[in-house]
Amino acid sequence: MKWPLLRCKWQKKLTLSLTLFLICLLIIFAYSDEFRNKVFSVFLSNRFGQVTNISKLQTAFANSNQEPNTSHQQLLKPMQYILNYSAAQLNYSSILKPITSNYNIFVIYTRENYRLHMKFDLFIHSLFKHTNAQLHLHVITDKESEVAVLEILQRKVRRFKRVLIYSMYNIQICSNIIQDITDKLSPYFSSAPNSYYSDSLFFMSLGLHRIADVSLSRAILFDCDIVFRSDIRLLFAEFDRFLPNQLFGLAPELTPVYRHILYRYRTQFPESNFGNPYQPIQIGKNNNNKNNNKLLTSRSQERHGYPGLNSGVVLILLNRIRNSSTYIEILTKYEINRLVAKYSFKGHLGDQDFFTLLGYEYPTLIYRLDCVWNRQLCTWWKDHGYSNIFDAYFRCDGNIKMYHGNCNTRIPE
Repeated sequence: MKWPLLRCKWQKKLTLSLTLFLICLLIIFAYSDEFRNKVFSVFLSNRFGQVTNISKLQTAFANSNQEPNTSHQQLLKPMQYILNYSAAQLNYSSILKPITSNYNIFVIYTRENYRLHMKFDLFIHSLFKHTNAQLHLHVITDKESEVAVLEILQRKVRRFKRVLIYSMYNIQICSNIIQDITDKLSPYFSSAPNSYYSDSLFFMSLGLHRIADVSLSRAILFDCDIVFRSDIRLLFAEFDRFLPNQLFGLAPELTPVYRHILYRYRTQFPESNFGNPYQPIQIGKNNNNKNNNKLLTSRSQERHGYPGLNSGVVLILLNRIRNSSTYIEILTKYEINRLVAKYSFKGHLGDQDFFTLLGYEYPTLIYRLDCVWNRQLCTWWKDHGYSNIFDAYFRCDGNIKMYHGNCNTRIPE
């Protein structure tokens, strides 16, 4: 009589142990991106299949101002769509007289995955939350990722009861249009051939004037990990502060990444402010100091530094760039080689590296955007050799208008 009872207890213990083991295994896999992406893909395909027929909520129209000016634009031909929160709100006036917008926002969304989806969801949510302006969203994407883009846009448009103009651009066609730029820059501004930052999408900002319709004169390109804390119309107002020669607007880099990259140049020219934090710091005059990471306080003078630029937010005057012979000349292979050699520069951050060199060598071409418009949160360099000076770079005074969750950093509540 005892054996069946003992056997039953062991069965219960074994079942309980196996259950706990499977739960632990599931938790471990849930924290891996590969597992989450697979589950997320299944969820998204089912979710999108259940969404309201999007053709009832959107109206497509060709850009009435489009001029068949270049073969690039003839090749792209992106359609504009109106996405409305209610099908009943759409009327024929929006078809006969398409809605226009002065707020053209570009964003790149490719290689769909769980983290990217969450970032873009928060990007759109915060954008709509802080403005009621009529926006035109331009999304450079691939066929697989387009489904997720439409799902997020439709959900947010309904949530905030908005009318959104949006256009889709094929990433492969866009990449082909700027391939010559990518080929010239990627050998110097990516860690290795075929690496993450060697992809043409990380040089898109430098050739966006070729991709955007000729009717667009200004646009802002954002990373997907941007979160808004103010009305985007205030950022577009910064264009009115551009000087006549300025083509781009970028905020400073808030880490010592370029202090690190420029090690050889700074060793040769120790008095240079290239790679120093923007806020005035104590620059020592003792050239015999072997520790390049220390900011000396004795026998010193205050001066602004140039920490480089961050391309998470890029203001672009498209017409000026199209008509700028200086910019065309700077993008020649000869000039790129000269700049790289002059500063012993070997970067790995794509267009951001080029903007950093451009802003130092040709400062009149770049409008310095305040750091509150691109408050980066990445602290990777603090734990990798620069803890004693990191805070000098990371400092950003003022009311933060836009957070940049680079390095997958969590955005403050």
